Amino acid sequence: MVAILIGVGTGIYLWTLPEKKVENSVGMDISAAALAKEYAANEAAANTKYLNKAIKVTGVVKETEKNSEGGIMVILDTGDPMADVQCALRDKNVSPAVGQSVVIKGFCSGSGITGVSLTACVISN
Repeated sequence: MVAILIGVGTGIYLWTLPEKKVENSVGMDISAAALAKEYAANEAAANTKYLNKAIKVTGVVKETEKNSEGGIMVILDTGDPMADVQCALRDKNVSPAVGQSVVIKGFCSGSGITGVSLTACVISN
């Protein structure tokens, strides 16, 4: 019974924690091309370095699109068509122009089929 109460209490505590904002975190600076290259070379080492951490990625907007939640997804060009950096913007009313150079700060959520993903992103420049 005590274990159940501790489990429920922990669950409620974690559920009610305020959302972590990327603006309140110091981000490591890296270019989109370098980030994609590190993940392509050694995903495990890159995850150790970047996963769930705030990073500031510099790059050129290759494409923008709406994601499944109605938010803006910014795809940064890395020079490798198979390994882009995808940034899910938190603000649904901001959309940088294709070809624009940007600095985007977000939390790294790892690598997938289409490249490296960042979440809860904001445009820093």
